[in-house]
Amino acid sequence: MAGGGGKNGDYWPGFVDALTNVVIAMVFVIVVLAIALSFSAQMLAKRMAARIAEQQAELGRARAAAKGPPAEVEKMPSGPLVEARAPVRTRIPVAGNEATLAASAVAKVKPAERFLQLDFAAGALTVDAAAAKALAAALAPLKQQLAESPALRLEVVAVGPEIHLSENQRAAYIRAMAVRNELLGQGIPGERIVTRIDMKAQPPGPAVGVRIGEGR
Repeated sequence: MAGGGGKNGDYWPGFVDALTNVVIAMVFVIVVLAIALSFSAQMLAKRMAARIAEQQAELGRARAAAKGPPAEVEKMPSGPLVEARAPVRTRIPVAGNEATLAASAVAKVKPAERFLQLDFAAGALTVDAAAAKALAAALAPLKQQLAESPALRLEVVAVGPEIHLSENQRAAYIRAMAVRNELLGQGIPGERIVTRIDMKAQPPGPAVGVRIGEGR
């Protein structure tokens, strides 16, 4: 019995060695795959960044060539029942305070009721003085609706091209917070402002929308 037990235990060292070699081989393969995936992701990110830079450069040249009014406002027909409503659409160009930006033009947007659209120039992250003044003038109807209904909120929604990229998401967040700060400066309480990024919209350029919405 003792001799048989000894023979049965002889295969364990070889089994452990074989299992160890298999585990080491698997770990090596996983490490190689991780390095390859990391390298591929970096190359893809560089190509996408170069493509976005080219698109933004072309958009910037097109906007610099165009000359538009400082703001376009399309209002609803006047009347006793609609005077308290916000404009159908108000579009405000935002050049930003960045020194590299010289001028901007209004981008094409779809009309929406009770909606303010701040169209940022390519690379702009802040709200310049002219855009802030235009925003203050266009904000009066929305402020009136907020005063009349405590359940309403102002939704600040940032959009932009290639928004799925993390760098563009950070830029959209900065633009949304810049507009939020302007709203706070206009006397709107922070608890009545909802800020978010729309990941589904595919606009031609970066923009921030301000609209009336129900509170959550």
